[in-house]
Amino acid sequence: MDIARRKPISHSQQPPIHHSAIRVARPRNTFTTSAQKSDPIETFDQYIKRTHIKENTDKKPVKKIGRTIFWIAFFVFISSIIIALYLLYAKTNSTFTDMSDSTEKHSIFTTFSNITNSHSYDSLAGFTEGRINILLLGRANSHKSGKDLTDTIMLASINTTDYTVGLFSLPRDLLVAHGNSYGKINALYQSGLRNNAGADYIIDTVQDVTGQKIHYYVVMDFEGFIKIIDILDGINVDVQSHIKDERYPGPGYSYETFEVYPGLQKFNGEIALKYARTRHDAEGDFGRAKRQQQILQASRNKAFSLGTIVNPIKISEIFDVLGEHVHTNVSPNEIEPFIALFKKLDTQNITTVVVDAWQPRSLLVSARQFSDGVRISGLLPRIGNYKEIRDRAENIFNLNKIAQREKDIQNEQPTITLVNTTDDFQIIQRITTTLHSIGFEDITIYTPPQKNKNQISTREQSIIIDTTNGAMPFSLDELLKKIPLEKSDENAAILTDVHSDLVIMIGNNMKEHYTYTEISQDEMERDNNNILNAEPQL
Repeated sequence: MDIARRKPISHSQQPPIHHSAIRVARPRNTFTTSAQKSDPIETFDQYIKRTHIKENTDKKPVKKIGRTIFWIAFFVFISSIIIALYLLYAKTNSTFTDMSDSTEKHSIFTTFSNITNSHSYDSLAGFTEGRINILLLGRANSHKSGKDLTDTIMLASINTTDYTVGLFSLPRDLLVAHGNSYGKINALYQSGLRNNAGADYIIDTVQDVTGQKIHYYVVMDFEGFIKIIDILDGINVDVQSHIKDERYPGPGYSYETFEVYPGLQKFNGEIALKYARTRHDAEGDFGRAKRQQQILQASRNKAFSLGTIVNPIKISEIFDVLGEHVHTNVSPNEIEPFIALFKKLDTQNITTVVVDAWQPRSLLVSARQFSDGVRISGLLPRIGNYKEIRDRAENIFNLNKIAQREKDIQNEQPTITLVNTTDDFQIIQRITTTLHSIGFEDITIYTPPQKNKNQISTREQSIIIDTTNGAMPFSLDELLKKIPLEKSDENAAILTDVHSDLVIMIGNNMKEHYTYTEISQDEMERDNNNILNAEPQL
């Protein structure tokens, strides 16, 4: 067709111009329908919108897969935590069931209740009374020589008011009565096992000696001690003095040399045990008790360090050792409350008391006692009873009270006269020695003249007469506490030659009180060496 002959298109027939429009080109010489001729023109904005929606639609499956993977991973993670907690609970339950002699059944509901209760330790025995007492016993392995003898006997007390700690150590050679016989206190646990009494014998005796109720006890053998220290990667100990023990017990009945030098040392389990057990230093058994307290503090600090608490492998290994080598009457339901309590303790200011002998202010003396016709040597209270030991145990959180009482007595400076009404001429010397040991210096032994002898009759009960009308209250109270005396209002005027503040008339009960023979440290060690490695019987 000739272009010149085309009819002009009127302005009204011209389509509107869209600068953003895109006309879709059609190929020439193709057949088109009327419907196709009427298709609307797609704008650029419409195109962008259409293609954008299409892209989102194409990505939907990818996002759906991503969300699915996330929830699967989250479920696996939560499941892993639940399984781990369950396994830890099961292991903990099994471990503490093996450890505990308690008949109380473990309850998972009680455990979770304790975990959510920050004051769960309120329910522990002794808490409401203000003091929890735990007897700590260290024993030889059952397959070792001296099996089940408790060389470590320590009373750990927790003050539930200010969460301070006191450690009170008793020596293994302390002679105690059990039934109708005497023996060393370290054999009581062994005897209890043989008679199916468990720890009852030694608990009853320690309660009698210290005057303190024992709420809980924990027994660990040497092998378990070594393993725990090694799991903790050793402990740091500040050694105070050079120690060289050439008679440290070796395999069987042999000896080996153990030596350690002063300064900060890192001990593995084996060295820590030797350091805690060796006796051959300047302080003997009492130095050993101090070292045991030192080891206990170092172990506690390491066990509660961040490196141990966040290490599940170490915790699992510790549980394994505890289940095999520890026995206690702490029930599985009380474990979490104890852990919560231990976290509150002030371990930087632990009060330590070691009941010892052979020092100027020691509470014990070395003595020889006859029991069932057998001579046995060991340690006994210097005053013939446990009153001083009980006083020290009762005031372990306030030792200044004892120191102040001693000062008050020194300020009074009483004069004391002893009158012997018995036929035992040695008893008066024993009492004189006892009075000197507890701080009384001005002591006179009264020997009546011939004309007064008939006026002094034999007494069964010893008495004390205060001639000062109450001017010496601290001294009088101390004597009544530590010596088996009764206060009397009798008139001492019959003793015309006596002018002391306090008069003690010794009766026959004193002879029953002092039934032992005091010996030297060398004599006691010689007697013990003769029966070295033999198992004491009670």
